[in-house]
Amino acid sequence: MVPRMDIKIAEEYVKQAMELHRENPVVDSHLDLAGEVLLRNRAGERDVVKRYYLPHFQTAGISLIVSSVYVENGNLERGWENALEQIDALKEDIKGLEEIVLIRDKGELERSLAEKKIGILLYMEGLDCIGEDLEKIEELYRLGVRGASLTWSRPNALAVGCCKASEHRQIPGGLSIAGREAIRKLEERSMFLDVSHLNDEGFFDVCRTAQRSFVATHSGSRQVYDSFRNLTDEQMEHLAAQGGIMGMNGCKYIAGSLAGNHLEMLCRHIEHEVERIGPEHVGYGFDLCDSYDCARAVLKGERYTDRDDCLLHHGQVPLVGAALLQRGMDKKDVKGIIGGNFIRYFINILPQG
Repeated sequence: MVPRMDIKIAEEYVKQAMELHRENPVVDSHLDLAGEVLLRNRAGERDVVKRYYLPHFQTAGISLIVSSVYVENGNLERGWENALEQIDALKEDIKGLEEIVLIRDKGELERSLAEKKIGILLYMEGLDCIGEDLEKIEELYRLGVRGASLTWSRPNALAVGCCKASEHRQIPGGLSIAGREAIRKLEERSMFLDVSHLNDEGFFDVCRTAQRSFVATHSGSRQVYDSFRNLTDEQMEHLAAQGGIMGMNGCKYIAGSLAGNHLEMLCRHIEHEVERIGPEHVGYGFDLCDSYDCARAVLKGERYTDRDDCLLHHGQVPLVGAALLQRGMDKKDVKGIIGGNFIRYFINILPQG
């Protein structure tokens, strides 16, 4: 397929978006940062966040990054150890960076915002590594983890994942008894629950089980692009009804921008979500993976030449808001979407501290 021209953004809208980013919180609710730091450490690199991410975070005025701890298929046999190594690697990497703080409770998030710091909030992208040992949730909490999804795109002892972004098939199966109990344990500890990567049956089991608001940190609209990684309108409405937020995914295979029309498709997802569930339930969860995949390739002695992300890096995040403004979205709504909505959610859901 021949790439076609994406949205051309007038300079006035770029300026307006940059102003919104300077004056308001900006959140990316999903980045595989902990895993990338560990991969690059193993390749002999240090100061990963400072060298690869901090300048782009600062350009975009990022206030909060939700860093996943994701155990790859090849590491499942020693998944618990791998998860702990990722957590330790990220903590060590940001140690000494005045600009960045680890967020563990509501008070720390509020102070980070007031001091114009960049907060990092840790969460588990799948609880495969705990098996049915739900006491490990308590250990994760002690380590600073403040949220989890039950599974990635694979089955485990708690739930069944949806198919991968490269596939298109319905995978049956709901939550196990242990999965329902895991939700209760997360809620008891004021840890947020993420339904991205969960299959359809599991999603509605969550709706019947959860007592607190849950989120989809990196999922778009299935109506806009028919991927099982995205939510149906019915799922979006259930998520919004209980106070949740959707973080729009920035992977081209999930956004549906295979023709190169990345900004257009990101805007179409957001605009449909705003129309169906209201702007207060929409945010960013870009899931930018090119840098992670490059790190993995380097460790294997390979070259990574693909581009799966809709944005080159976080420094381009303001272009999304600029495109939304140019297409007629109200500044107040854009202000919430770029970060205000997720900040409100996390301040409400996180422990008091």
